[in-house]
Amino acid sequence: MFQRRILFRFVLAEILGPAMIGLIVFTFILLINKLLKLVELLVNKGVSLGEVTQLLWYLLPSFLVLTIPISILLGILVCMGRLSGDCELIALKASGVSLYQFLPPVAFVCCLGFLLTSAITLYVLPLGNYAFRKSLVDIARKHSEANLEEGIFIDYFDGIVLYINSFNQDANRIDGIFISDRRDPKTPTIVVAAHALIFADRDNTNLSFHLSNGSIHRIEQQSSDYQYALFNAYTMNIQLAETDDDDFKIKYREMDTRSLLRLSEERRRNKQSAVNINLEIQKRFAFPFACLVFGLLGISLGGSWHRGGRSYGFVASLVIVFLYYLFLNIGENLAKGGFLYVWIGVWLPNLLLGGIGVYLFKKVAHEQPLPLAGIDIAALWLDRGAAIIKTLLRRALQDRRRQ
Repeated sequence: MFQRRILFRFVLAEILGPAMIGLIVFTFILLINKLLKLVELLVNKGVSLGEVTQLLWYLLPSFLVLTIPISILLGILVCMGRLSGDCELIALKASGVSLYQFLPPVAFVCCLGFLLTSAITLYVLPLGNYAFRKSLVDIARKHSEANLEEGIFIDYFDGIVLYINSFNQDANRIDGIFISDRRDPKTPTIVVAAHALIFADRDNTNLSFHLSNGSIHRIEQQSSDYQYALFNAYTMNIQLAETDDDDFKIKYREMDTRSLLRLSEERRRNKQSAVNINLEIQKRFAFPFACLVFGLLGISLGGSWHRGGRSYGFVASLVIVFLYYLFLNIGENLAKGGFLYVWIGVWLPNLLLGGIGVYLFKKVAHEQPLPLAGIDIAALWLDRGAAIIKTLLRRALQDRRRQ
């Protein structure tokens, strides 16, 4: 019993270290794309640091759903790879420790990830998606005068298209502006002005353009009459898009799970299509099981290695994750096309990779040879990939030291 506790703590510590590092790294990688856009809002659009931080906080659950299972897989593979590379795994097996005794710490980490991911997908993620989109719309309304960019057609405003030659954000002054106003389809209007000053009424969500030295072109659609007028000064108001709760339509990924289940049942009773709703529901239940599937694959592949290391585990984790989301994409498309039941399409990667994991674990735990020749070929390519990564990292460090 005492030896089992020591082994449990030892393996758990070996898994948690790389898993936490992987969680931070993978989450940061996914954040980079969004982070660049949010930094642009901070630097060029006048959005405050607090608002950008709030948006990042709302985005975090959508990334954790993906990175938690991946980090668990990485932690297990790196742990087993290090034990194999240092010959500790062989020593433990020689002393009577079987692969089954590695299951408790692995199961503990996988179950912890499963519970955490389930809480995120079922409760936190819909709230984060809704809050992110609503906050983004509110920020866009609040900083609309800062969203005007030079040299492009701006169609942010409802029924309005703008083109600006030059814009001085400090003075809110425009030199050269083209406005296409189609808010009234019966009388489309075009306004061209040499200069304009912008004033924003944020309480009423209204932008006021004080135009000077320009012309107005208007066409009556029914009579085809063309009207033309010159002006020295002209004021044009643009009402920003409303974001009242009654007009803010909630998407499926922003609805709580109970509401989705009720909506799916209502569509079923009315004999209406509910494919997209059922896909969203099944994803919320299927994603957490990726922690268990990845854990089973990780201990099976790691227990079969006779060589390797940390880089070997990193490359193997990337391959497994790629296969998982490849099968998920295939299953989802087949479900949308009506070739598979929705639950089969979403659960396809869990079923396939989980079955492979069970098969490999039984073989490895009983020290039986793997009959699949492709396993050796895959291991060879993983070795080569790990060697390439090591070489590139070594060269990068040498170049930096020379500089």
